[in-house]
Amino acid sequence: MLINKITCALKYIAILLLLGFPVAIIAYRLQIWPMGISFKIIAFTGYISIAGLVISFLLGLFSVLKKKPTIVKGCVIAGILFAIPAVGLTMQFVKVKSLPFIHHVSTDTNNPPQFQAIIALRGENSNPLTYDTEKLAPLQLSAYPEVKPILSKLTKVQAFDRAIATAKSLGWEIITQDGEQGIIEAVDTTLLWAFKDDVVIRIQETETGSKIDLRSISRIGGSDLGANAKRVIKFITSFEKANP
Repeated sequence: MLINKITCALKYIAILLLLGFPVAIIAYRLQIWPMGISFKIIAFTGYISIAGLVISFLLGLFSVLKKKPTIVKGCVIAGILFAIPAVGLTMQFVKVKSLPFIHHVSTDTNNPPQFQAIIALRGENSNPLTYDTEKLAPLQLSAYPEVKPILSKLTKVQAFDRAIATAKSLGWEIITQDGEQGIIEAVDTTLLWAFKDDVVIRIQETETGSKIDLRSISRIGGSDLGANAKRVIKFITSFEKANP
């Protein structure tokens, strides 16, 4: 019967779509194709999964009315398989919409720490390093109020040493460290996509100890899904919890 063939085809399509996300990631990481193609594959996977989910539901409903339990079972299986990428990608879309469309945060929005050594490592198509205070500061403050300077009683030298140790404990690659200027530049590679995000840490002496500022920026992409803010907050937490 035609309806049996359609149900069987839906299950095979659903299984293939489950491979969309991992294939997109692996191909990008192996540099088989650029990020744009991976994003298109993921978007295509999401659209087809949603369409397949709707078709499976309607076909299953029709089969229930026609009292065809075998076909109903096949539609349920196909629906579950379609739902995995559909729900996952829908949740990601909702997350994107709930967060500000930024990929750049700084604990000091008026005078952010400046990159120097890392500039040479960034490709031509990387996001600009300029921190647009007027545009970014209000969005950052509203979404990530925890992103703020660390005010420590440690001396500048002590704070610098602890900042180095903290960055290393988080798995960041230290690109340069200048104790005299109080500047540390590092790269953090994301686990899933292996994106390279750049971080600069500035330690300044104060009357009561030291002030530590961080700035984190994604090399590519418009929205970071909160990754840069999360990175800075994780550093702040780790730094403050470190042993004296």
